[in-house]
Amino acid sequence: MINYRKYDHENDYDSYKSFCEKNFGKNCYQSKVEHINWLESNKSHFINLAVKENKIVGCFHGFMAPVKINNESHIFCSLHDLMVDREKGSQIGLRLMQEGILQDNPVILSGAIGRISRAYKRLGSVQFKSHWYRKFIFTLNPLKFFFLKEKYIRSIQNDINYNFVSNKEENSKTKLRSIINAYKYDDNFSKKYFEWRLFQHNSPLTFFAYDNSFKNVVTFSIGLRGHIPFLRIISVIKDSEETLEGLLKSTEIFASKIGIPVILYSITEDIPPPKNLKYSKYKNMPNSFVYSNKKNFSDNFSINGFSTDLGFDSLFYKGIDEKI
Repeated sequence: MINYRKYDHENDYDSYKSFCEKNFGKNCYQSKVEHINWLESNKSHFINLAVKENKIVGCFHGFMAPVKINNESHIFCSLHDLMVDREKGSQIGLRLMQEGILQDNPVILSGAIGRISRAYKRLGSVQFKSHWYRKFIFTLNPLKFFFLKEKYIRSIQNDINYNFVSNKEENSKTKLRSIINAYKYDDNFSKKYFEWRLFQHNSPLTFFAYDNSFKNVVTFSIGLRGHIPFLRIISVIKDSEETLEGLLKSTEIFASKIGIPVILYSITEDIPPPKNLKYSKYKNMPNSFVYSNKKNFSDNFSINGFSTDLGFDSLFYKGIDEKI
C-alpha cells in the first residue's frame, strides 16, 4: 500500500537522499542537504512523498512564487522535481500530479517532457510558451572550469563590455534590487520571495548580465551534467533586440573564458534567442504548463523564470570544488 504524505527532514532525509541519487543521479543537487535547507527556509515550500514499506518511491516539490500577467501580480504554486521510482509504475506519478494541482493557487510546472507532459495535458493543464535551446561554444581550455576560483570569475566579469554581477558578491544587493525592479515586482510578497531566492544562505549562485538602463537583462546559472559544465540562461528582459544579442554574446565569452562548452537557453518568458546567434532547439522540447480550477488561462502569456525551479541546479562558489 502506498502512503502519500509530507516530507519530514529529521526522519526522511536518508531515504530521500537514496531515492534522489537513484532517480536523479549520483551527487544530484536535489539530494544535497544544503539545497534542502535552503528550500525549507521558504515557509511556503513543501515536499510531498509517496512511501511504500518505509521506502520513498515518489516525490514532488512546490513553493509559492510571484507571477505577473498583464501587469497584475498573482501568487502561483510552482511545482518542480516530480519523480517516481522507475520500478514502481506510472500510477504513483499520476496520483502525485493530482495532489500537486489540488492547490488554492494556480499551479505552474516548467520543463515537463514525455509521459509527464502528456499527463498534465490530460489533467486539464494549459501549455504556455517557453523556449529551450542550446549552443556549443569553443573554449581554449575545457579543464579550466574544474580549477575555478571566485577571484578569477570576477576578473573576467570586469573584462566584458556589459555589466555582470552575481548574488554571492559583496555589496551586490543594490545592483540586484535595481535588476529586480526591472521585473516590476513591487508588492511585499514578491520582495520577500526575491530575498529568499537570491540572498538567503545557500541560495543558488546566480549571475546577471545587464545594460546601464536595467532594461535588458540576461540571468544565468552555472552547473554540471555528469562531468560536463554548462551555463544555463534562466531569464531574459528585452527592450532592444540588438542589446539582448550583445548581452548574450558577452555571456558566451564569459562561458568560453572559464572553460564551459555548452550554453542552455531555457526560459519561460516568450523571448526566443536572436537568430543571428544560431542556437539549436532541443530535439525533444520540454513543455511548461499552468493549471487552475478557479480561473481560465490562455496560452498567450509567459512566466518569469524566477517563478520556477530554473537555476536550482547551479553550483555555489564554495561548492565548486566540493561538488566536483
